[in-house]
Amino acid sequence: MSKTMASRLITALLFVASFVLALPAASHAKSDGRVIYDRNCVTCHGQTGKPDPSSPIVKALGVVPADFTDPLFNSREPGDDWKMVIKYGGAALGLAQQMPAHEAVLSDEDIEAVTRYIKSMADTRAHPPGEMNLFLPIRTKKAFPEDEVVYRGRFTDQDGDNSQKHVLEIEKRVGKAGQVILELVHESDNDVSELAEAEVGYKHALSFSNSHILSAAAVWAIPVEAEGDGELQTYLAYGKVLSDSWIFQSSLRLKFPFEDASDGEAELAGIMHWVHSPWPRRAYPALEITATNPFRSSNGDLEWTAMPQVRIGLTRGGHVALNLGVEFPLSGQAWDNRIYVTLLWDFADGSFFQGW
Repeated sequence: MSKTMASRLITALLFVASFVLALPAASHAKSDGRVIYDRNCVTCHGQTGKPDPSSPIVKALGVVPADFTDPLFNSREPGDDWKMVIKYGGAALGLAQQMPAHEAVLSDEDIEAVTRYIKSMADTRAHPPGEMNLFLPIRTKKAFPEDEVVYRGRFTDQDGDNSQKHVLEIEKRVGKAGQVILELVHESDNDVSELAEAEVGYKHALSFSNSHILSAAAVWAIPVEAEGDGELQTYLAYGKVLSDSWIFQSSLRLKFPFEDASDGEAELAGIMHWVHSPWPRRAYPALEITATNPFRSSNGDLEWTAMPQVRIGLTRGGHVALNLGVEFPLSGQAWDNRIYVTLLWDFADGSFFQGW
């Protein structure tokens, strides 16, 4: 081999070696969540993620920053929401204005890394993740155990006098994966207007991850002014994140009247939401399908409906939202259509008037 060829070969080998040796350096250059936290967050949020209320800096803020070491708080907030708060600041999502935007100083990779680090500050394995706190459907039961106050109005167009149904729901998170339920139901039809029943129940998340959740619930419907002995309602609820743009939810509900359980019915419901934007204060369309069948079924008893609907986030953080839907019968029901109005307030995320 000539000296010229040997020199060229050595030069080529050195070039390849320098490239290979640079790869670990590039890997180490990736964002370190803890370093980013220490540089940008520790002053207000504390070294461990638990802020010190007696700190002069915290006192000067006028508000105590979030405690990332609280498993319930840490788990119930979706990581993507935290990324937006870090990037655009608290005011962008209707939160504390003292939380500054870091868009100019942190890259998306930095924000991803520091969010992962903050999420690791509490053991949340027994808590359903906030990623599964999906949009509230109109008829499909929701699987995530939440803190919400919900008003539901149903207006039925039918032959004769139209009917109305108004429901006030109060849902309170208990323990790591449970929720208690209280509902008051008012109905009016023809000349009758009454507080029909009160419903009390409990829901528990059975299985969950960052992309799915399965829950079971039991609800006791107690007559107030309505006739009858009431009924037991049980249901399974499921939620699934299909992609960045689509979420699916479904539920199977069984109703057992105490007078005669065989007079009950089964209801299967499912809904697809198009999530076209990460910003909560947007309009998100969906299509919901339901099928209801009496236990004492015969040919033609199965009833189908379709309900196009839209969720509208009213606040910057989306913790107050409106649902509007029109339900159409697909199997010859006695009514022509039903209009639904749902107003939701997730009180765990702030007061009703926060972030408008």
